Amino acid sequence: MRRLRGYAVACHTAPTVGVTLIMTAFAWSLGWRGGDLALVALTILLGQLSVGWCNDAHDSRIDAQAGRTGKPTVARDVTPRGLWIGAIGAFAAAVVLSWLVAGLVGGSFHVLALAMAWLYNLRLSRTVWSWLPYAVAFGSAPLFLSLGLDGEMPPIWMVVAFALAAISAHLANALPDLESDRAAGLGGLAVRLGSRRATRLCWLLLALGTAVIALASLPRSPLVAVALAAIFVGAAAFGARRAGSATSFNGLLAIVAIDVAAIVFLPLL
Repeated sequence: MRRLRGYAVACHTAPTVGVTLIMTAFAWSLGWRGGDLALVALTILLGQLSVGWCNDAHDSRIDAQAGRTGKPTVARDVTPRGLWIGAIGAFAAAVVLSWLVAGLVGGSFHVLALAMAWLYNLRLSRTVWSWLPYAVAFGSAPLFLSLGLDGEMPPIWMVVAFALAAISAHLANALPDLESDRAAGLGGLAVRLGSRRATRLCWLLLALGTAVIALASLPRSPLVAVALAAIFVGAAAFGARRAGSATSFNGLLAIVAIDVAAIVFLPLL
């Protein structure tokens, strides 16, 4: 049980479950159903497991040096070698299932997304290019699910909106630990920019993403378009008054969540 718990924690449970549920809901809204939808969910879950285990295996030495006893490798619940075996096995299974469920073309976009996530873990997470894997990986999601469903290209706004939301989430997620990351000599785009510029860039990207989604929703539901614009303006105005606070940070994440929900469920309108 201790080892199973170690693997569960090492996969970064919340992001793994969150991404799997979001992408499965998006697949359902596009038209995936039944056994095919279940296979899509399993494919995405295996891919996310591989990403989480790869991350903890790769960072095991840094975690040990920093005394992060909450990490399973530091607590000796699992070994880095065990995580590497699990990560590689889950990655291989996800690749095979990607092509099985979505075909060579559609499935290859999910493989690309996973390759970008691994590249982030192994090379780019502490560089100024830390945003790039997020943009490519999440921008690939509509291509994977749309081409895999019926061979049709998704609307370009979906690709752009997912990419912008992903970069925004990456920046927002880095803000609370920005100073400690800088003190530890870690990189990443947010660290390079600094708190103020990273926050401004995050709001700018969210403004662009929200505008793209609002314009795409306008022909289908003007009410949704107006609501998205109003929510963003309100959150941005409130966040500007409390810049650098936990409230501002939560506002950023709330807009990311609202944008993602709008992208996911807009095909149903």
